[in-house]
Amino acid sequence: MSLLTFIAVSIASALCFASLVLAIVGGVKKNKKFLYGGVAGFFVFGIANALIIVCSVYNAVNSVTTDSVADTARDVTETGGKITGKMIKGTLTGVANGMEKDFVTDSSVVQAGIIVNHCESTENGLSIYLDFTKDFDGVVALYAYDGNDKKQGFAKDSFHVKAGDEGIYRFDFEEGVNVGFIGHYRLCVRE
Repeated sequence: MSLLTFIAVSIASALCFASLVLAIVGGVKKNKKFLYGGVAGFFVFGIANALIIVCSVYNAVNSVTTDSVADTARDVTETGGKITGKMIKGTLTGVANGMEKDFVTDSSVVQAGIIVNHCESTENGLSIYLDFTKDFDGVVALYAYDGNDKKQGFAKDSFHVKAGDEGIYRFDFEEGVNVGFIGHYRLCVRE
C-alpha cells in the first residue's frame, strides 16, 4: 500500500467515524439534522473508504505477475540449493578428512616410491589413488584394524608398474570389513 493510499484511507476512515459519532449524538439529542447528516456521511465516507481499499488491492494484485512470482521462487530455490550444496560438500569433506586420518601408510610404501593421493571407501574395501615415483614389482597389502587395534581384514594386489604410472586401485576385503567399518587402515609393501 502506497503512502498516498494510506493517507486517503486514514482520512476517509476518520470522516466515517466522525459521521458515526455525529449520527449517534443526533439520535441521542433527537436532533434530526445531526442524525441524518451523520448517517449520510457515514455511508458516503464508508463507500469511499471501501472503493479506495478495493482499488489499492486490485493494483497490488495486478503488479504481481507470474514472472515475478517465478523469479522469487527461482531465487528461493537457488538459495536453498546453495545451502544444501554447502551442507553436502561439508559432509563429504568431513568424511574424506576422517578417512585420511584413519589411513596409515607404512614406511615400506614410501621407500618403494609409492605416493597415496586419495582413498575412498567402497562396498567391502577401499579404492586408493596411487602414484608410483619408481619402478615397482611387488605386492601392496592393505590391513583393516578395528578401534581396539584388532585385525579385521586383509587385501592385497600385485603390481608391475613403471615410474610415473598412477591410477585408482581397488582393495577388496574378503570378509570382516563393510561400509560401516569403524577403525583404521594400514597400507604396506610385502616382499
